[in-house]
Amino acid sequence: MIRNSSQSNILKHTVRSDAEKARICAANNADLYQAMFRAHGLPDQRTNAFWSSDAIAPLYYSNMTTLDADATEEQLIEIGRLTDQLGRRPGFKDGFSRLDLVNKGFQLLFSASRIWAEPRRISAPAPQDWARIRDASALDRWEHSWKESGSQTDANVFTPALLSNPNIHIYGRWAGDGFDAGCIVNRSTEAVGISNIFNLTGTPRAFGDAVSLATIAFSPDMPLVGYGGATLNEMTKLGFRPVGKLRIWLPDDGS
Repeated sequence: MIRNSSQSNILKHTVRSDAEKARICAANNADLYQAMFRAHGLPDQRTNAFWSSDAIAPLYYSNMTTLDADATEEQLIEIGRLTDQLGRRPGFKDGFSRLDLVNKGFQLLFSASRIWAEPRRISAPAPQDWARIRDASALDRWEHSWKESGSQTDANVFTPALLSNPNIHIYGRWAGDGFDAGCIVNRSTEAVGISNIFNLTGTPRAFGDAVSLATIAFSPDMPLVGYGGATLNEMTKLGFRPVGKLRIWLPDDGS
């Protein structure tokens, strides 16, 4: 049987609602969280409603992220369980902006948009001067630049164990003996995620380079996902569009 080009195009493209795209975004981000926690040797658990961990979270990461926009009752129960387990209210990511916790001992840190770009289906060389981080020494230099870009901490957030995860690629753009830009790309079953984009040069080129790297890292036939707050404008220029909202909550007592 011979299919014409229009039939082939229909078969190649999966039509998804924004709600389904937001769910895929949330699942991809939870995969990154899981990889981060396990690289630190920390336990985690996952249901259809949420991903969570009973351990003290690595800096800039939450103890819970939601995976189902409608499972708010289960998520509230898990927030209560984590509060008891940790001895304090957990920081967590409301992946669909469904939970209002202002009067429940939490404060809103920030809101952002889930973003989505359809598969690029192109093959191109890696952007100039970029390289995948493959050893602990390069990772130390990469993290130093990441911190310099605005994520100040004395803690080691990214551990060498991440480098052996086949679904995680960390990229940096060489500048002398260090890096002046970087990103993390992670693969899940339905999408490739882009996160932790940093750029010390002040130019927007790093965003386009990160998208190119994400396209070629695993498969050009997978959609690209992430979330944008301050970066939303640049990512929109590169073909991403918002498909949902998320919110990050912290304990209102600063614990």
